[in-house]
Amino acid sequence: MEIKFGNHTIGLNHPTYFIADIAANHDGDMDRAKQLIRLAKEAGADAAKFQNFDAPKKSVFEVYKGASIPFDWSMTLVEECNEVGIDYFSSPYDFEAIDFLDQYVEVYKAGSGEIDWIEALERMASKGKPFFVATGASTIGEVQKAVHAILKINKQLVLMQ
Repeated sequence: MEIKFGNHTIGLNHPTYFIADIAANHDGDMDRAKQLIRLAKEAGADAAKFQNFDAPKKSVFEVYKGASIPFDWSMTLVEECNEVGIDYFSSPYDFEAIDFLDQYVEVYKAGSGEIDWIEALERMASKGKPFFVATGASTIGEVQKAVHAILKINKQLVLMQ
């Protein structure tokens, strides 16, 4: 099976697709985030990945606040990624972020910590875009349950380790 988006094809007979996981390494600084995008491109990455969620809704507010990018940074970071020639990703960690990101991403990416939040996986899958799901912190049972739920809605699934 092959999955196509933008100028990329993901599949056995295609080059590896590298995602630079910038996440919270921007330290809350837009210029640093843009520099990390440029460095990711120089290092050979195909995409730069951030994360979005509404920190005040989380119980560990300060940790999440530092890790998330503000929603209003999204267009600027997309433009920076486009300028250097890599894809923009962001992992959404709440329903508001899932819906907000739809206008900015060609692919959804769920973190392994969300593998058992089936409602969020289904919501991302329902957007009809390729869907990358990290499985690193998951049990095989959690992965099986998630895959079953996602494939009912969207066949464009990539499991990541």
